[in-house]
Amino acid sequence: MKIACPKLAGVGLLAAMAVAVAAQNGLIGFGVKDREVKERLAEAVLNGNLPVYPNAKLYHAATPVARVAFVKAFLAAAKACTESAAFKADYAERRKQAKPDDPQAKGSADQQISDQLAEQRKNLEETKSQVAKMPPEMQKQMKDMIKQMEDQLKQQTSDPSMQAGMKKIYEEQARQDQERYKKSMAEWAADYPEQPGVMIAKRLHEFLALTADIDFDAKLVAGPGGKMNFADPQYESKNSEWKLCYRAGREPIAAARAFATDWLHQLGQR
Repeated sequence: MKIACPKLAGVGLLAAMAVAVAAQNGLIGFGVKDREVKERLAEAVLNGNLPVYPNAKLYHAATPVARVAFVKAFLAAAKACTESAAFKADYAERRKQAKPDDPQAKGSADQQISDQLAEQRKNLEETKSQVAKMPPEMQKQMKDMIKQMEDQLKQQTSDPSMQAGMKKIYEEQARQDQERYKKSMAEWAADYPEQPGVMIAKRLHEFLALTADIDFDAKLVAGPGGKMNFADPQYESKNSEWKLCYRAGREPIAAARAFATDWLHQLGQR
């Protein structure tokens, strides 16, 4: 079983955490549910996106102090979750499911030839059985097709040159399959490191890189349909994660960056 995990250009995981705001008595409120975060955290670490976002109106109505307080609490809760046995088990299972299938499971070239011939014999017998139930006129029409199937099977089983050719084809397919498998395994090892801390560190580095150049003093101007756009075309061309962090505000992002930096140090990263 494979998991389709589309990679996002930015780091929605940390961006979503940074803009999240909840009631002062816990993590539940403003559209953010602690249970959903815990259930989706392994997926979020792997995909780089946490599919849980707060109510934007309530967020922007909150004071900067309240936003910063929650960012710290939210990230602390997320960090604690990544250290739990449940998270590690979920991560390990997702990693296992994403592992490429070994092409050697198909068997050797000789085994695949044998399987193919067995399948052809089966199809021939089934076809004969079906034709026998047809009206005499239709049976006559199908006679040549049956003969052609019989001749083809006989040639494949008795002609050494044909069997050698079939074996060569299967061996070449096996070689190509193995090349693709090696490439897929290398990509899998990079995308799904055995230790989740390696992926967490990667996401933290991505977040720090994403938020390193945000100009929180950048001016906005009204665009088509009343949508606010950046006056500077360079900023307007930034990706959605960068803009999400801009909207989060200077203080919450600063708090998130400080937390991410400290988290990296604890992971043995710089």
